[in-house]
Amino acid sequence: MKRKLLVLVLMLLCGFCLMAKADVTLAIIAPKAGDYIKSGHELFEGARLAVQEFNDNGGINGEKLDLLTIDDRCDDRLALSTAQMLTLLKSKKIVLVVGPYCANRFDDIAAIYEQARIFQIVPTTEVYHSRNDDKKWQIMLLGSKVQMSRDFFKFYNQNFAGLKVGFVYDGQASTGYTDVAKSLYDEFRRYGKAERLKFYPLNEEIAEIDDVVKQIVADNIHIVFVLGKKDDLLPFVRSIKKKNHDIILFTSKKMLPTKRLKELGSAAHGIYLLDLPGLKDSLMFTESLVNLRLLGIEPEGLETYSYVAIKLWGELARMAKSFDYAKLAKMASSPTLNEKWGDFLMHSGRHDSAKYIIEEWHISSEGGALKQVY
Repeated sequence: MKRKLLVLVLMLLCGFCLMAKADVTLAIIAPKAGDYIKSGHELFEGARLAVQEFNDNGGINGEKLDLLTIDDRCDDRLALSTAQMLTLLKSKKIVLVVGPYCANRFDDIAAIYEQARIFQIVPTTEVYHSRNDDKKWQIMLLGSKVQMSRDFFKFYNQNFAGLKVGFVYDGQASTGYTDVAKSLYDEFRRYGKAERLKFYPLNEEIAEIDDVVKQIVADNIHIVFVLGKKDDLLPFVRSIKKKNHDIILFTSKKMLPTKRLKELGSAAHGIYLLDLPGLKDSLMFTESLVNLRLLGIEPEGLETYSYVAIKLWGELARMAKSFDYAKLAKMASSPTLNEKWGDFLMHSGRHDSAKYIIEEWHISSEGGALKQVY
């Protein structure tokens, strides 16, 4: 009874399937509502384009592909139950999971797919924190928060070397920001600047924000790099800018979208945003981009990530001449794959993914605009 209920709930969560008489089904998991609805829509659209392109050209290994899209709402419990349900779904042969986008219960979910022998590609995640586990059955594209800290330091060292930096972050283990803190410290220490960096971990009490702001001002911090809960960010920015209007702030673009920047008005002065790199600027994506443009499609945002994820899996399946989990996992570790895709592939715990971009907010009479500076 429980198994039937899980399968029923899964079918209700599915937004649509590309209905084809196919024995091979790809599942993509991303939010369809809430704060990340736009990101989810882009991921679903990119996957749809890739599947359509494969099917229009005869499929893969003689098989047409189905696409199953699932809304896990970036919810811990739903994310876990979604993974469990996919392993129970007997009406479709799930050979690939693309996602999840949010990293809720990430390691638990990955273990479920491993046990069920379902190949997993993570196009990018909102809060993924990288581990050193050797996951031959799992491929990760861009998105490591550790890489974010490295690119922050490079930009800092080029433009603000010598200024004191405060890293304000949500210290809960599940966020992965402790990994960012460690990586950030490693970078500053490597260049003999460890004394220029100070940490300000937050707990769940929002009331702590004012205390942290007071401490930052007392410590004469010039630059603040902040990663935490989205709801806490605006109060934090307003509070610290009230104390020191000229303080420089860095954060993730996901945490502070354009709409929020405009709400800040003059307080948005000196704000820099780190964002995932655009694959359209990668030489690796040139061929795919040309193919999409020939179809009259100009991919936007995260569409490119899910599109490339499925194209990568398709290449693996063709190289292996099979959809078999073990054969795909073996092929995923091959030098051939790393040689072709290594420039923007984070695989099996590697942390050398492509650079984040950094944008600076420029205030104008129309409200303001972002300009890429790194």
